Amino acid sequence: MSFGASTAYAAVVCATPAIAVPQNIDGVYINLVTGATGTTGSGTTGWDFNPYASSSSTLLSFNAATGAGYLSSGGVISALASGATIDGSGTYLTGIQTSATAMGTYRAGVTSATYLGFRLTEGGNTYYGWIGLTTTGPNGFPATLNNYCYENTPNTAITAGSTPVSLQRFSVD
Repeated sequence: MSFGASTAYAAVVCATPAIAVPQNIDGVYINLVTGATGTTGSGTTGWDFNPYASSSSTLLSFNAATGAGYLSSGGVISALASGATIDGSGTYLTGIQTSATAMGTYRAGVTSATYLGFRLTEGGNTYYGWIGLTTTGPNGFPATLNNYCYENTPNTAITAGSTPVSLQRFSVD
């Protein structure tokens, strides 16, 4: 039996960086395509996502310059259950989200089984994905970016929490 490279089986790209989000105004900048991280936006070329903290709560920022945004409903960043669809039919908030309303769920605390849906644009194409972000109430810290996946076929939906079979681990008894 032989196995090909994971890219031969799926258009979904995933990473499991387990990044602790510093509880400071810089947080961590992440380029979701390259996996590069840093503590400054200017030091992380093409960054897409920046979770960070003000003096009292978690804040989330998507780089509006990359067309990135959060899947939302009624002005609130959605906390998605596994299996939710992330695609072009959703409403997306862009930029820095600081309001208690928009951030309410993530400030209150979410588990790793809850997903943040996102979109990003690169080279004129739009891509959809999810981030497994754990936060702790009442203000969202400590926080950890556990994992993320995005569909690298332009304008193609992805299912929250899904990973391609080629990236899943199996044990044999």
